[in-house]
Amino acid sequence: MTNEQYAVLPQSLKLESEDTLPMNRREDTAKPDAEETEGVWTPKVAPAPRKKPLIATWLSEFEEQIARDFFRRTGLDYKQTIALIIDSADPFPGMQVLDVPTGTGVIARQFVGKIGEKGKITGGDISREKLEKARLAAHSAKVSMRIEWRQMMAERLAFGDSSLDLITSVMAFHRIQAPKFLDSAYRVLKPGGRLLIADELAPKVASSPLKLKFRRHYYRYIARDPGEADAHFYTANEVMEMLNERKFKQIVLRALRQRSEHDRIFTLIKAVK
Repeated sequence: MTNEQYAVLPQSLKLESEDTLPMNRREDTAKPDAEETEGVWTPKVAPAPRKKPLIATWLSEFEEQIARDFFRRTGLDYKQTIALIIDSADPFPGMQVLDVPTGTGVIARQFVGKIGEKGKITGGDISREKLEKARLAAHSAKVSMRIEWRQMMAERLAFGDSSLDLITSVMAFHRIQAPKFLDSAYRVLKPGGRLLIADELAPKVASSPLKLKFRRHYYRYIARDPGEADAHFYTANEVMEMLNERKFKQIVLRALRQRSEHDRIFTLIKAVK
């Protein structure tokens, strides 16, 4: 489930002493952007530009890069898609929320202010590096005190039985062991608790073996992302079957975009325990 002008200094003006000034009227000698100080006309000095705080600049650039990558991959607007995911979660005061794998923490951060003071948000990920990035992003957004970050595997959720109202998993279902994740999610959700997955599903027209091989080699040797290299994209029928086997109900799959019949389908999946 994780990627924002400064005043221009005036051109320097040659400053002349009173002894060298020509005997002209004052209004003739006055120049633009100048002010009088004890009879001597001096140029105004523009204030030094105010730099943005480093952490705010980092967050802006960080999320802009994520948005570009998301659009390149799915063809969808990043902010609009995130807003749709949060609306689909139907947040309410007191809700106990887990976002896993949280990645950059962008989904977890969106629930701040939507679940009340008694609500709790947890972002879980197996990667310490990603959790640190998520913490930094939350700190820069001034919501760090409202989110708990915990290292955990998506296939082994570190929560008690029937303890969560909502589990979200965005752009990660294809990277994890889906059957084990669904088993664990069902265990920790309360009766009536919701599972919300947003990810790419495999197209009905299977990709060619050559295309799949190229993708694996790109992510393994160029992007150096073994999680993507070993990813498995499920079909809509396979997802429905896995959810039904675990007794989830009220299952809804909503396809948001597919560029062509050969491309993966970005899909919003909702299910209730």
